[in-house]
Amino acid sequence: MATDQGRKVAAHWSRLAVTYEGALRSLASRGIAPEQAGANDLHAVDMIHMGGLAATDALAAMAGITAGGRVLDIGSGVGGPARAIASRFGAVVCGIELSEALHDTATRLTALVGLTGQVRLVHGSALALPFDDGSFDVAVMQHVAMQITEKDRLFAEAARVVKPGGCLALHELFAGEGELHYPLPWATEPGMSALDLLPTCIERLSGLGFEVGEFVDQSEEGRRFHLASIATYDQALAAKKGALGLTRDATEARRAASVAMERNLGSGSIKVGMIVARKRT
Repeated sequence: MATDQGRKVAAHWSRLAVTYEGALRSLASRGIAPEQAGANDLHAVDMIHMGGLAATDALAAMAGITAGGRVLDIGSGVGGPARAIASRFGAVVCGIELSEALHDTATRLTALVGLTGQVRLVHGSALALPFDDGSFDVAVMQHVAMQITEKDRLFAEAARVVKPGGCLALHELFAGEGELHYPLPWATEPGMSALDLLPTCIERLSGLGFEVGEFVDQSEEGRRFHLASIATYDQALAAKKGALGLTRDATEARRAASVAMERNLGSGSIKVGMIVARKRT
């Protein structure tokens, strides 16, 4: 079930996310042969969200993910978080991604690092999850909901596939106060964005049968992350090349988005943070 907005967002990320070939270039630049690469070697380039690997680790810890747990990564991108949760926490992970290009890259990178048996990747929509009720102990979303207008359907589907007593762990962006500055990482124009207010999200989750935990505000950490990203992009562009396995065009686009995001986070027009909601039994 792909909406017009969803198709725009999928195409957007297909232009800006690392490709399989880009990931190989990044490995080569660090002296790592593809056949020797592990999941950790990819995490410098395969995390699209703010905070990178550290943020995924923190979210997994908040959710209480443990070895053997069944985890769904909704909006799994090129598979970085799914591979991290599998390799670092021992979970059995399924990722679902709307962009065919990102899904294909995720599949190839997962095979490259030998995690195909522990990480299953599905090309599909978060609005129509192809899984039975109660299939997962934990569902995670990192920077997904802010680009989906149909939030009632999105969260209802997440609630459906999480077992009673399981949880939905969110690392998401929310609307603050004041003017938004574009381009955003997920949206070059307002029609591609669907930022929600945090109280609205909490109310929605409560209505779906979740006990909602405390929101951990990471807006200042997010601002510093984007400042560091800008420095990385500037260094690469000064050398007339792309950064982090990206093309130069993608690096320039990501830099522009980071500049806007640092401003948005600093002014309070966007908030980012983590929250865990546990499904009532």
